[in-house]
Amino acid sequence: TLYSYLDDGILTARSIDLKRKVKFKPRKVHKTQIKDRTVFEGRMFTDFQKLELASFAEMDTVHSSQESKRVILTFFLTREKLFLAFLMNRNTEGAVRLIFDRLEKRFGTYDFQTLFEYILTDRGSEFGDPESLETGFTGVQRTSIYCDPMRSGQKGGLEQAHTMLRMILPKKTSFEFLTQWDLNLIVSHINSTPRESLQGRTPYDAALETLGEETLKAFQ
Repeated sequence: TLYSYLDDGILTARSIDLKRKVKFKPRKVHKTQIKDRTVFEGRMFTDFQKLELASFAEMDTVHSSQESKRVILTFFLTREKLFLAFLMNRNTEGAVRLIFDRLEKRFGTYDFQTLFEYILTDRGSEFGDPESLETGFTGVQRTSIYCDPMRSGQKGGLEQAHTMLRMILPKKTSFEFLTQWDLNLIVSHINSTPRESLQGRTPYDAALETLGEETLKAFQ
């Protein structure tokens, strides 16, 4: 909205006054590949707002250059400001579910529900079957997913973490030879950066206090 006000001349500031905005290319609106929109009934951002949650998880994907089909699935735990990232070979619903299943097996269904009870994301095709992601491999509901199309501003914490990630993996970087170990190291650097919103503590310190050392070890 603020960018629109600047472009329309409503404010005295102009785009040239913002050192980052002048680097941005005009946004392309990608049509979603999701045909069945009924799956999002009860899962809209307005439904999410009614929950009035103090903490939740944000989820998205970061894409590689065109030379590679690999993508990074990212999470952001809003209370601890903890950033998590997992490498996927394809940007598909099945690949996302594989990460969910792997995390549920690693933590157990109860602890997975505690960490990812509510997830806010978007309508990328990889999230086109929210019910499948919500249901664990044991048949028990493990999370609840909410999303709106093309509304990155609703996931501000994760978008800020992506900005930090892109300092290390700029756009047009190929993920073809990236390993999960490499990604864990990058994430560790991001989570070791002090935050003003945490009164100068790092996300790692905040997570150590609220989630415990065993949980952080499980996240590697």
